[in-house]
Order: sequence, then structure tokens, then C-alpha cells
Amino acid sequence: MTKNGGEQSTFRDQPDISAVVLRSLILLGAIAAVGITWLAADRAFPGVMVLVMLLSGACAIRPESHFGILVVAVVTIQWLAVVHNHTTPWSIAVASALTVFHTANAAATVAPTTAAWTPAMWRRWARRAAALVLAGAATWSIVALVNAQHPYAGEVLLPVSLVVLTAGALWARRGNTRPLPSE
Repeated sequence: MTKNGGEQSTFRDQPDISAVVLRSLILLGAIAAVGITWLAADRAFPGVMVLVMLLSGACAIRPESHFGILVVAVVTIQWLAVVHNHTTPWSIAVASALTVFHTANAAATVAPTTAAWTPAMWRRWARRAAALVLAGAATWSIVALVNAQHPYAGEVLLPVSLVVLTAGALWARRGNTRPLPSE
């Protein structure tokens, strides 16, 4: 079979199953975040779902684009607008869905669609996602605990949380830039 003026099509021109899985996770993570927001707010906005589906579809096609920022922004704005209990346990689920979206989108940018992912690559990205989910759950637990004890403690908690998150990001950055033993 030929394409484009006689070029031979090979199996290597086809997307690897890893790329298909990553791109599916991009879509599913974003859609899950909107759906969980609907469950937390007990109301739905179909227009937001359509917008997030279009933007996440653009991310799945071109993961290196900046559409991912728009997806996170739309989900965050929707959350802030419709969910009035910001310490609800649903926030862990939304944060986890956005973590899946973000991790899959970031992972899809590191290799072409025809590249096969090794088990080591899957483990490395799964560890990153798991660390983010655990950090989100820990942050929610701290916020809920402090809010239950002292309703106005959020004024102190936000700057402290930002310092802790920045320190964690710097630590993770340092750990992720070191070469693996196999490299």
C-alpha cells in the first residue's frame, strides 16, 4: 500500500498502543474532572463539558500545545463557581482526575506516537502521578482539619501551603532531572 506519491507505509508509521492509552487518559481525565465537579455541585453545565471535551481532544492530538492550561483553567473556574464547599472530599477526586489528565498529557509530549513505551517509563510516570495524588489528598486533609478547628486559619494556611508545595516541586524537579541507572 502506498501513500503520498509512492512512499511505502510501514508498521512503524502507526501509533503505538502506549500512545493510544496516553491520549485516551488525556480525554478521560479531563472529562472525569468535569463530571466529578457536577457530582460535588449537584448540577450540570453541558456547555462546559463540550468545551472541555474539545480542549482535551486538542491536547490528545497535540499534547505539546498549551490547550492543557485551558482545560485546567476551565475545570478550576467551574469548580470555584459551582462548588461552595471547598473542603468537600470531592476535591480529592477532582484533583486526582486533573492529575491523570496532566500526567498523561505531559507523558505524551516526551515521545512520538510511534514510540513504544518501556515498563520503566510507565513506572516512572505512574510514580509521578501517584505522588501528586497523595500530595493532593494530604493537602485536602490538612485544609479540612484546620478549617474544622479554626475557620479563619485559611489566611495562614494558604501561604504555608504554597511554601510546602514549592519546596516539594523543587525536590521533585531535582529528583526527576537525575539520570536513571539504566541511562
